[in-house]
Amino acid sequence: MNDNLLVSSARVLVVEHDLGLRESIAAGLGLVRYTCEPVDDGVNALRQAAQKPFDLVLVDLDAPEVNRLQICRTIRQTANRHVPIVVLAPDTALTAVLTEIEHGADDFLMKPFGHHELAARARAAVHRARGGTPPADRAVVADRTQPAAAPPLAHGDIRLDPARRHVSVGDRPVQLTEHEFHLLYVLAGHPGIVFSRDKLLARVWGQNRYVTVRSVDTLVSRLRRRIEPSLGDDPRYIRTVRGVGYKLGEA
Repeated sequence: MNDNLLVSSARVLVVEHDLGLRESIAAGLGLVRYTCEPVDDGVNALRQAAQKPFDLVLVDLDAPEVNRLQICRTIRQTANRHVPIVVLAPDTALTAVLTEIEHGADDFLMKPFGHHELAARARAAVHRARGGTPPADRAVVADRTQPAAAPPLAHGDIRLDPARRHVSVGDRPVQLTEHEFHLLYVLAGHPGIVFSRDKLLARVWGQNRYVTVRSVDTLVSRLRRRIEPSLGDDPRYIRTVRGVGYKLGEA
């Protein structure tokens, strides 16, 4: 399908209390022809999320009622359970951002940000959610050695077949992006072994260091959403080792 058709049909829920920033976000989304539906607090955000489907949610962590209502976690309990969520926050609020990543957010933008950065992040999030690989990801994939000729792996009820790019959890097939597949393949190939964020960054992204170690947290969050049976605080498969990194739980 033509990417332009995908872009033009996207609907975005924007949770932002500041009028000036709402207008700026609308301008940024306009670069990729997204339809912006703004609300100014967490209560209205949940009301909208319960009534209609969205292709993307942008949430300012400073908006009223967002933190109290645990927006990212709560949206995952609505019909928009799989919608990509990008949180917005000042660069002094990194701890709060990482908490939201653990609670269901997919990506983040630190203020201030430009229109083009917002548009690129939004477009990438929508592509990933629709099962596609955004252009930036395709460039990264071309630069690293993929496990295309590697043997299939099985870990517990997870099955990976690199040749066919097939993943299943139990009897359920799972669609993954290139980065998500590569991360899972690395972890499944070394069950129980703890990988630091730096090591995963090198394994998954190779020499393309325009990303940071925080991108690993975002990718893990997305992968968990694809394969975990629930989104609670005790994941079954991908375990967080606090202060160190991540591992795949031993079968």
